[in-house]
Amino acid sequence: MAEKRTSIPSDLAQELVKIIRLLAMSGKKNFKKYLYDPFIYAGWEKEKSHSALAASKMIDKIQEDSNNPSYLHTLPHQCKRLINQAIIESLSALGDSCIFFLEKIQESGSIASSPEALEFVAVLEKPLKEFEKVTSSNNEKLFEDSIKNFSKEELKSAFEPVKLDGTRQKVYLDTEVHTLYQQILSAAKVNNLVRCKKLLSRYIINYSDSETYSEQEVENLLDALGKREVGFKETLRDSLAIELYFSITKGILEGNAKKAIQGIRKYAHIFEGDPNTKYYYEIDSLERKLYGIIQAKDLMKELRKGV
Repeated sequence: MAEKRTSIPSDLAQELVKIIRLLAMSGKKNFKKYLYDPFIYAGWEKEKSHSALAASKMIDKIQEDSNNPSYLHTLPHQCKRLINQAIIESLSALGDSCIFFLEKIQESGSIASSPEALEFVAVLEKPLKEFEKVTSSNNEKLFEDSIKNFSKEELKSAFEPVKLDGTRQKVYLDTEVHTLYQQILSAAKVNNLVRCKKLLSRYIINYSDSETYSEQEVENLLDALGKREVGFKETLRDSLAIELYFSITKGILEGNAKKAIQGIRKYAHIFEGDPNTKYYYEIDSLERKLYGIIQAKDLMKELRKGV
């Protein structure tokens, strides 16, 4: 028998946020089936919020209370009342409220282990994972169809490294990277590990394949953060994989195959073919289809020259 969960893992909460965002792109029918209906079946609409505030105002109030240690113990209950209110308000309010609750779960261990959070995720997890599975199957066909129609020039463009046109662009990029890295250091100093993880994910995804990337400094920082929180590096790797997988999926759903290809290549660059990485098999399948079409178009030699 599976061990009973006592807390919601941060990577699961992050994953569910991404699935809800994809769900919002897929239309009202899916949103109702995979997000609204599960709460109705679980009886959450019967638990009135008893609040005169709209869901958006409740989010503002909970956010304000989050900054006051005296109110921290009330946040899980407030988040559940928020969902109760959002259910009777609109699908949009429900989506925003679910994402807000899941983000709070990522920020606080006490919220992640609360009965309200455990009940909330128990309602959401199964239907959202079912939607994710359906989407993954459809994605392969959508991706294959879109890149089959790519011209040689479009494929070459998707594989081109980022080129900086002149000194101004290089100075701008150097400044942007420096600013982001300083934000990471500032978050580390005040021990805001949630913000550190988000900023590091953005930094690694955006710049790990550029000349401005400070690989050794990142490794030093990861070692230091790993001493403050056991498993920080592993959690960051999961976060990176989740971000990239959903960026690739979003690109496919938007019909932006170039964005999907660039995400696949970044995933390959960061994780170097490690099969233990989250979403390895899903992305590996997309990558195989991509290179199969490249070979069919006899483009491999040309693409290798540009990489």
